[in-house]
Amino acid sequence: MKAKFVKQGDTSLLTLFFAGWGMDANPFADYVDGRGDLLVLYDYTDLEFDASLLSGYDACRITAWSMGVWAAACTMPSIGVEVKESIAVGGTSTPVSDGFGISPAVFKGTLDNMSDKSVEAFRRRMCGGASAAAKFAGHLPARDVASLHDELRAIGEACTRTHAVVPWSKAIVTGRDAIFAPAAQEAAHRRDGAAEIITIEAPHYDDTLLRHVIEIG
Repeated sequence: MKAKFVKQGDTSLLTLFFAGWGMDANPFADYVDGRGDLLVLYDYTDLEFDASLLSGYDACRITAWSMGVWAAACTMPSIGVEVKESIAVGGTSTPVSDGFGISPAVFKGTLDNMSDKSVEAFRRRMCGGASAAAKFAGHLPARDVASLHDELRAIGEACTRTHAVVPWSKAIVTGRDAIFAPAAQEAAHRRDGAAEIITIEAPHYDDTLLRHVIEIG
């Protein structure tokens, strides 16, 4: 996976934000965590995590969204510092799964039919409509379709053999999600023993919600 600091200073607390599939740090470049530094993780073509990035930090917070929920769950055992809080938004630790994630048939269809046009349609569904998608287009990830295809293929292969049960401090179910069905999110987090599960009426990607989770918790 790749990593980029959005905020980096001399604080002792770091928030790790595991973004979703197809992302980089661009959509989150102006996010601020008032309690510490902020590191965005993305591109899960591989799950290799550079633990040296946490050197000098006493503790961290984990926030994860979409496919980042799975990536974060797989990565947490290698974090190496105290995790004070963990929040999952709009995703599950079994992202390709009937009943607990995206159905394998839908996932395969997305992978097999990927194009510029299909990615644009995906982003409309992700954002909950054309208006929000147009706003998202103002800070698109600098990723081409080939890289998105490679990442999604790698996720599909890895998530069948890599799964970690993480009892999240808080799991936020996105109640108007057209990517991860809300019922699948809730079922997965109940299965995994999340300490708190709440539903917020938001689409899969909601800038206001993600800012709130990262900046406030």
